[in-house]
Amino acid sequence: MTPVHLLAGDDDLLLQRELERVLTDLRAQDPDLAVEVHDVTETDHLPELRTASLFGGRTCVVLRGVEGLSGDLKYEVETYLESPSEDAVLVLVARGVGKVQKIAKLAKQRGERSDVKAPADWDDRGWDRLVGEEFRRLKRKADASAIAALRAHAGTVPGVIASKVGQVCAAEPSAPTITADHVEATVEGHGKVSGFTVADAVVDREPGTAIVALRGALESGEAPLALLGALTYRFRQLLQIRGGADAKSAGVPPGQFKRLQGLAGRFGPGELAWCHDRIAQLDVDLKGSELPADLVLELGVIELATSRSVGRPFNPLAAR
Repeated sequence: MTPVHLLAGDDDLLLQRELERVLTDLRAQDPDLAVEVHDVTETDHLPELRTASLFGGRTCVVLRGVEGLSGDLKYEVETYLESPSEDAVLVLVARGVGKVQKIAKLAKQRGERSDVKAPADWDDRGWDRLVGEEFRRLKRKADASAIAALRAHAGTVPGVIASKVGQVCAAEPSAPTITADHVEATVEGHGKVSGFTVADAVVDREPGTAIVALRGALESGEAPLALLGALTYRFRQLLQIRGGADAKSAGVPPGQFKRLQGLAGRFGPGELAWCHDRIAQLDVDLKGSELPADLVLELGVIELATSRSVGRPFNPLAAR
């Protein structure tokens, strides 16, 4: 049994889910495992790990908030990690390890480190998997339509996803399979998403998805000009890729680069240039139009997300 586990990430729900997974695995290895959970803000000393549990099994201590360790407790953890007991397990949970680099290094050397991250905004499969796992955690089955509908309402915040999944499951206790109809009957509103979620829906040429994402972003307080900035950045990347830039030059990870390469190929002759000009006009409109900014942005997003045959490049001066 691995004596040390470090779980590091920036989302409390995902850290909790990873902790549950680790403890389930540890209990499968030792059904008599005695687990204690402590927070660094509520304890002054590291609990005893070098003596056997009173109940006969191994002792497992979970220490939360490790990123805030200081003083004697920090020293005790570092000292213990120099030579951890093989008859106990220490699980460290941290929201980032910037201030506890020594502990992170020792934990990795003496045991295992798990970096817990939410999927990238553009990773649809990753978000689908996360939603599906939340349904399975509640021992429920959800079809693809339910997962898509839940994502539209919950956005890209793991805690909101878990909450919405819980709402749907509670409202439909006897449904053998959760569908989009169940989700729509239970959940209201649009989920918080980033500007790049909107931009990715636009370059996917999916106007409906783009509008749902845009409304979620606006409802959660994203500034229209910030959303326009994400659109501008994404289309510039597509133009660079169409022009022959590699992943490094375009500023994207290799996995996303291949995806954007494919998306760039969906734009017909002159279409990317038209979109670039339309974004320039959208910037002018957002800064000077008498129309509400959200309406201006919605109209622009619909146009940008809709495929079209371009006879000649869009002239923003002629359109004013």
